[in-house]
Amino acid sequence: MSNVIIRSFRPGDRNAVCTICCDSADKGEPIERTLADREWAADLLTKYYTDYEPSSTFVAEDNGKVVGYILGCFDNRRYGLVMLFIIIPWLLVKGLTRGVFFTSQFWGVVAAGVHNWRRLFHWRKTSFHSHQAHLHVGIAKGHRGHHVGRQLVETLVSYAKTKGVHELTASVHDSNQAACRFFEHAGFKVQDSHPMIMRRGDALERYTALLYVKKIF
Repeated sequence: MSNVIIRSFRPGDRNAVCTICCDSADKGEPIERTLADREWAADLLTKYYTDYEPSSTFVAEDNGKVVGYILGCFDNRRYGLVMLFIIIPWLLVKGLTRGVFFTSQFWGVVAAGVHNWRRLFHWRKTSFHSHQAHLHVGIAKGHRGHHVGRQLVETLVSYAKTKGVHELTASVHDSNQAACRFFEHAGFKVQDSHPMIMRRGDALERYTALLYVKKIF
């Protein structure tokens, strides 16, 4: 992987970022078991970072092809406000026109989400009353295990220091052991955990969301 370079995100990278995101959103596997509409799901998961804070996003490029990304947000309060008042309303309209809300799969996800009210309350608190920073990492399948993610984290950490960010957080599914090991090797430590329920296919799955934190200063 000697040809991999890490560089700042460009608008033309968005499709590649969305593809990698949807290919790895379900514990490293494709998102279709949770949400069938990849375009709508990609907007939900990536639009804030690529459209409203692109300066905190970096990509890994191998021979001209984007093979990984790190999405950064340096102000959870801003993230929460943009999501609530801009992106979510836009997604509601888009979801109606694409028929997202007329599927049993979507309402199964919503029903499962109702059980997560404690986690959602905590999310509201950290998003609206905290300026904490967070990140998401996604690596194309053929490039995992080759230190691409580590390079992306190191790049974001260096950039965060120039912006006066004191710590970075990442939320991880506890059964995603590869992701847990990745963040632990990168110097993140578990600071909090929340029991969650997710619908995958026709089944409800119980898991724990782990909040990993890395102190920068």
